[in-house]
Amino acid sequence: MSVAAGFGLSHKLAYAQKVPKVAVVGAGIVGASIAYYLSKQGGDVVVLEKSKPAVQASGNSFAWLNATYFDSPHSYFELRSESLLAYHRLQRELALSVHWGGSLEWYAEDDRQQELVSGVSRIRASGSQTRIIGKQDLSSIEANLQVDENARIAYAVGEGAVNPKAMTEVLLAAVVRNGGVVQYPAEVSAVQSIGNKVRVATQNDTLEVDKVVLATGIDTNSILKMAGVNQEPMLPATPGILVTTKPMPQILNAVVYTNKTHIHQLLDGRVIVGEKAGPPQTSQHGGYLKGKPNQYPDPSLAAEHARRVLAIAQDYLPQLGNAEAESVGIGWRPLPKDGLPVLGQPAGAPGIYVAATHSGVTLAPIIGELASQEILEGVRLEQLSPYRIERF
Repeated sequence: MSVAAGFGLSHKLAYAQKVPKVAVVGAGIVGASIAYYLSKQGGDVVVLEKSKPAVQASGNSFAWLNATYFDSPHSYFELRSESLLAYHRLQRELALSVHWGGSLEWYAEDDRQQELVSGVSRIRASGSQTRIIGKQDLSSIEANLQVDENARIAYAVGEGAVNPKAMTEVLLAAVVRNGGVVQYPAEVSAVQSIGNKVRVATQNDTLEVDKVVLATGIDTNSILKMAGVNQEPMLPATPGILVTTKPMPQILNAVVYTNKTHIHQLLDGRVIVGEKAGPPQTSQHGGYLKGKPNQYPDPSLAAEHARRVLAIAQDYLPQLGNAEAESVGIGWRPLPKDGLPVLGQPAGAPGIYVAATHSGVTLAPIIGELASQEILEGVRLEQLSPYRIERF
């Protein structure tokens, strides 16, 4: 499928120069965000997606928008905090639905709980509004949530959640309105630098562009190799199971994150529940997960996992006893080797820009804002210096 729109001049580059043509490989939420900001600022953008937008990690993400005590170093915590602000800017620009209900986080294990309490104290010293509350305080925030009498809970009032697939669709629609093109299925088979241009081949066409953005998630290492970049910044992807219920009356406002489960409810009533234990380590499950599917091939097995995941969450939110599973997704999480984003141009590959990260849903707006500036203006922003690919 290919979607295009007229190439109007609103939001175009203010400086007199040739409009750069940029191919963004990957239509997950990070690629869609970069494409949006590029098109908004005047770039001639084509997005190439091998299957469908947001069907890989983005479409199966828990999608908690957060900047928390465990985000280290502090510059990374600040980047995530700035991305939450960027979400608010993006909401003013686009018809974007974000549920700003805050978050509640606590653990049963003493060491994890002590780390949480000391971490909250640390980020409060730098201005965070996150605070520690008890069960009595919780009752006025989440009346349905069941916790131990002595629970100490980190309450982050400024955090929230989003439907990442819907957000990706909104961003890509804006790309098209700004004159860009979105192509899928369009799997990249070759990336080759030719002078000051980059040639990108798919099963549909061969494009010659000024820049190529690799927002390719778990495929980053292989696409970099295809482009002649001998660096592997990403670890092997790991799976996580995500259950989405059918719409329910509102039972939860905040994002809930514990040692056994994580839960939030979308504005449309659907409840999102993620497992913490990971899939069973059996040869049967190994066979099911071979090839990194996003859905279980056996509906009965998917239903079994949904019952298990919802039963655990029901211990904290009894109303989930009435929930019906609508879908069970398997998300394959991109994870850089040091846990931090990988952003920028690899050495010796001037036409290539890499954008790979964990927590892509939280970071998508700020990465879109800053990466588009680097790509269009040919600069290296100091703010992104901790995240360069050269560190690997």
